Amino acid sequence: LARFGGVARRFDIRATDAHFPGIARATLGLVRGLHALSAPFEIDLITNPGRPPSSALALIADDPRFRIHQIAPGPFAWSQQWRVPALARRLAPQLWHAPYYVRPLMGLPPVVVSVYDLIGQRVPGAMSLRSRMLFTVLVRLSTRTARAVVTSSAAAAHDLQTLHRIPAQRLHVVPLAADPHFVPPSPAAVAAVRERYGLPPRYVLYVGSNKAHKQPDLAIRAFVSAVQRDPTLGDVDFVLAGRWDARLPAARHAAAALPHRVHHRPDFSDTDLPALMGGAEVFVFPSLYEGFGLPPLEAMACGTPVIVADRTSLPEVVGDAGLRVPPTEAAVADALAALLHDPARRAQLRTLGLARAATFSWERTAQAMLAVYRQVSG
Repeated sequence: LARFGGVARRFDIRATDAHFPGIARATLGLVRGLHALSAPFEIDLITNPGRPPSSALALIADDPRFRIHQIAPGPFAWSQQWRVPALARRLAPQLWHAPYYVRPLMGLPPVVVSVYDLIGQRVPGAMSLRSRMLFTVLVRLSTRTARAVVTSSAAAAHDLQTLHRIPAQRLHVVPLAADPHFVPPSPAAVAAVRERYGLPPRYVLYVGSNKAHKQPDLAIRAFVSAVQRDPTLGDVDFVLAGRWDARLPAARHAAAALPHRVHHRPDFSDTDLPALMGGAEVFVFPSLYEGFGLPPLEAMACGTPVIVADRTSLPEVVGDAGLRVPPTEAAVADALAALLHDPARRAQLRTLGLARAATFSWERTAQAMLAVYRQVSG
């Protein structure tokens, strides 16, 4: 909730827990970006009680432009449909920003809603039929009654226009950014993380969940293919870092082809991610669909060469600073082998990646979002 010229706006940040890791990163990154700006505003943040304070909320604790209000219903609670509008009536804002498409559908002031992707509609099998239908209906209701719809890439904006007929004048692309701690790590930090997690000296890295559309199994198969056909790569392993959904066994099955050289690390601290990424020879991310794609941007910010699929938003994020390849085992294997054998090319991509990552920042994101707020507020 923000005030411009004495007028209030509200920012609902209840969907910022571990269940929504990408949304949490985007939402709290925006809070950090707003805090970094010198612009005069007042923002009311709506949170759930009992949640441990995030680093972003701790950062703004002494910033008088921010005020925190707690409300018990979570973003999926049916009671939010009347309890959240009741809070809105009490605070009398002119604008409400919902950074998640599930929101109260009535009783709010003009709404800005963020929709980061349409995976539920665009990726076959990502949801059950029932969940897919509910997702489609909720996105349609939420976007049709919103004054502005914000997404993070031109690819996602195209999906919203195509699948939900959102007029271009109500649709805004506001890119995301890597958090400030994603910087090239020191050799000591890399060594400490390598020891803490039992990492090999040389490794290819994938960071993310094992959801089917992200294709970690393809990344592993491509690695296995590359090293099996080239004995000179015998000192390179593969590290998969991320939560594991036991219902999706494809990556585990792929790892079984070379179990002593494929390592899964499900539990790692966010503060260790820069050293984990910076210590990798190559970061590989062959996802078929991303609304934005923060992991490769974070890897570039840490000075690691990246290989991504040439699909949806990933080319927008990586630009010419990484290798963009078809999401096939053969193409990813060829790219991996080429980079692992070419230190000069890896060094070039490190330089290009750092420069590319520097073009994204939460301050720029915040400035763009403030422009949307002002436009909606009139």
